[in-house]
Amino acid sequence: MTASSFSNEQNSTPFAADCADLIEFLRAGDGQSQVQALSRILKPFGFQTLTLYRPLFSVWESWSEDPAPATKISPEEMNRIQETLKNCDLSIKNDELWTSLQTQPETLLYLRREEKEWKETELAFIRQLRQYTAAYSSSLDNRQNEIRFFHEIMDQMPTHLWIADAQTHEILFMNQAMKEDFQLTSPEGQPCWKVLQRGMNGPCRFCPLPALAAQSDLKLPHTQGERKNTLNQRIYRNRDSLIHWIDGRLVHFQHAIDVTESHRLRLDADTDELTLIPNRRAGLRTLDELLEQVGQGQLSITAAMLDIDQLKAVNDQFGHREGDVLIRQISQTLTRLLRQEDLFFRLSGDEFILVLINQPVSAGTALLNQAQMQLRQWAEAEKKAYRCSFCFGLIFVAAGTQLACGTLLSQVDDAMYTQKRLLHIQLKESEKAQMQLKEYHGEVSFSYDSAYLYDALVESTDDYIFINNLRDDVFRYPQAMVEEFGLPGQIVRNAAAVWGEKVHPDDKAAFLEANQIILDGRATSHNVEYRALNQRGEWVWVRCRGKVVFDENGSPVLFAGMISNLSRKNKTDRITGLFNKIVYREETQRLITRRPDTPLAIMQLGLDDFKHINDLYDRSFGDEVLRISAQRIMSLLPENAEVYRLDGDEFGILISGCQPEAIRGIYKKLQTAFDQQMIYEGKRYYCTLSAGCAVYPQDAQSFLELVKAAGYALEQAKLNGKNRLEFFTRQILARKIRSLGIIEKMRESIDQNYAGFFLMYQPQVSVTTGQWIGFEALTRWQKEPYGFVPPNEFIPLLEESGMISPVGRWIFRQACAKCAQWSALAPALTMSINLSYLQLMEPDFIDYMQETLAATQVDPGRIIVEMTESVIASRAHALEHLFQRIHDLGMRIAMDDFGTGYSSLDMLKKMPADIVKIDRAFVHGVDASNFDESFIQFIVAICHKVNIEVCAEGVETEAEFQILYPMNVDTIQGYYFGKPMREEEINQKLKAMVSSGPDAVK
Repeated sequence: MTASSFSNEQNSTPFAADCADLIEFLRAGDGQSQVQALSRILKPFGFQTLTLYRPLFSVWESWSEDPAPATKISPEEMNRIQETLKNCDLSIKNDELWTSLQTQPETLLYLRREEKEWKETELAFIRQLRQYTAAYSSSLDNRQNEIRFFHEIMDQMPTHLWIADAQTHEILFMNQAMKEDFQLTSPEGQPCWKVLQRGMNGPCRFCPLPALAAQSDLKLPHTQGERKNTLNQRIYRNRDSLIHWIDGRLVHFQHAIDVTESHRLRLDADTDELTLIPNRRAGLRTLDELLEQVGQGQLSITAAMLDIDQLKAVNDQFGHREGDVLIRQISQTLTRLLRQEDLFFRLSGDEFILVLINQPVSAGTALLNQAQMQLRQWAEAEKKAYRCSFCFGLIFVAAGTQLACGTLLSQVDDAMYTQKRLLHIQLKESEKAQMQLKEYHGEVSFSYDSAYLYDALVESTDDYIFINNLRDDVFRYPQAMVEEFGLPGQIVRNAAAVWGEKVHPDDKAAFLEANQIILDGRATSHNVEYRALNQRGEWVWVRCRGKVVFDENGSPVLFAGMISNLSRKNKTDRITGLFNKIVYREETQRLITRRPDTPLAIMQLGLDDFKHINDLYDRSFGDEVLRISAQRIMSLLPENAEVYRLDGDEFGILISGCQPEAIRGIYKKLQTAFDQQMIYEGKRYYCTLSAGCAVYPQDAQSFLELVKAAGYALEQAKLNGKNRLEFFTRQILARKIRSLGIIEKMRESIDQNYAGFFLMYQPQVSVTTGQWIGFEALTRWQKEPYGFVPPNEFIPLLEESGMISPVGRWIFRQACAKCAQWSALAPALTMSINLSYLQLMEPDFIDYMQETLAATQVDPGRIIVEMTESVIASRAHALEHLFQRIHDLGMRIAMDDFGTGYSSLDMLKKMPADIVKIDRAFVHGVDASNFDESFIQFIVAICHKVNIEVCAEGVETEAEFQILYPMNVDTIQGYYFGKPMREEEINQKLKAMVSSGPDAVK
């Protein structure tokens, strides 16, 4: 209401100039202010009695045609109102006022005077006052509804949200989650620094308001960062901004996410457990950042590599616990000497990296020598019986030098090992001198029990160690060789004849010749390779190396050596020590051949999300996880099961004579053992097991078919959520065969110039006009014998097979060309095109987009590229520069399926989206869901605040549209306004629009 409008309506009254008082009355926040404003309005009428309700502003919400009972006015408030009325020269009868307020609590305004008649102008003004009062009441009703809606939405958010006055710091709003976490009941009205921090006497020194005020020239001033709260000691990621409150004033809005646990996990992942300094992963990451600053000329560094002297000797002689003491002492000594800005981390077991910022090599040398001196003093004080020192190498990297992290490590390693070699020479010379001294005094001796030597050697190697007593021609072979080749026993007479029967006929001459030259004394050693027949009837290559030993008289007494199974060496996995897939195949085929009527199961295991472990730590740690996993699996298997290492993170288990329930029992043990967090070398990891199982003979008759079936079952287990066992079924096979067939047919389509692929276009409609404003290009595929295949089936197969690259480019070109064609009929039409993450990761895809825009002569501003929220959320950092290039080309970006991701609100803040498409899951049935309605309304309000357009997908009914219409959604897409259409149908409708006007396509 404005003064001019009031004057026009009431120009016959003397009160036109008092409009400001009326506005003040309506907007007053307490009863006393209302009385003062109203008295100025009503004084010319000469009213003698004035009755007011409790402060009017507080009761607008509850006032209606059927008002609810109100709270009685307090005597204290009554006295304040009476005093105000007296000061305004208005007479009042206490009993009438009290009675009115007690008996008519719904009364907002009660006017009475002694005169019997009212002038018409007075009555007109009273009616006008009533009209304005009612209108304002309705306005406040709407505002209160908006406030209630705002509170409901904010209270449903799991993060912390609060709003405070930017001048007074008084809290205006705080959502329920934050109240509960801070154990607050009614923080509103209190200063934020008083209730949310500890020990503050005024605004916090880290208050973001000064920084926000400095951004006053920005449209949306904001700051963000992480800080530990002084009250509850938890860490929050805060985003602070300035917004306008419902009454127009500027307020401080903070959105805070508790990141304490992620900080702890990150710290655990980045900290060496023994020394509590950064580990290799964290240190190398920081070193990379420092080298980038060096390359930009911002700083110089002196880098050093340290290697603890004789740590292995300390471990061997005094135990690993003492070795850990030495490592910690060196780490603590150096940490105390370093500045806060310097970098110091543990590179490996006995190696450390030190980086001094803007310090010369001389400073590094002095610091490390000081550390060496302190370590010697510590060793003397603690009476350590070992050397407590380290070798080091230093290099200087000047500002502006471009140097990769790996190169720097190589250079400091070379520098360090120069010193290491000098130390090694010094130690050897010292040891030699001590040894000579001991020999001089006769102190050195060595003895051992030869009876145990053979057993120790046999147990320490996979090779077959043999001994031949040349005096009686008796051989001794290890038990493993007896079992592998079917020898009569460990002690064999005339072994040349017995073993010779096992040698391949083609190799027997070489075998006999190698042995004969030993017997004849023509040689004292031999090294010969030949094939021998094992127990399974297989010819395996072996290498025999032997040496003759002579007695003190020069007579040959022993011929000893080893036979190496060359086939076995090629069949053992170097990381886990398990037999590999070659033996897996051979053993499966052997069992099927020997016992064709006995059930045989193979269980294929896959470590879930193993890639995350490699990414979090490194591949060497991942190899250790594979080794530990292999040992754990092996220890849990029954006697009738054997485990093998396959490719990548997969293992195969061969189970003979086993029923399905027993197989489930085996997997259950494995699942339980793996379904918990593990710790290795102080590093935590979590890795569950998925499994697929196939059984001979019911599922397959051969090894290859069994492996294929088990692999399909494992894929299904991963698709069904991981950490589970799936048995092979014909349904799984049918789905896999269908998928493989579709892939081949799609590849055929591509070779045939994309025959079978086609685009359909679904209209996007303006909510305000009901007219088409654009289309979304939707890919379809149809080819015999499969007919029409739904997109949710063939698009994942395109991505899996790599064909998304050529098909995606074809889609982009077709859609751009069609948009250019239709722009001639309707210049404002847009075209939305879905992109896969895999497409954007192609190095030249953005260049291809630019070339296509030029070739099709389409206005880039008419092209909208869509990506799903989940893809954007998981790869936001990797896509950031690509989004910028897309914007630079003039195209817009839409976030599809919004609301289904795990970080929707966070993505709104980070993602440079021009359009948000609310997922159909929230739109479908919105007329029956208060939550969905509130969610959509909330998202629309937020998006519009930052100039992001909103499209509601999946609108199918009139009822859904009627709910969405008043929410100010920009566009709507769904069957209610149009199903996906072929281009011919759209051509006809667009031509009809041109000839008949825009109503033709409403």
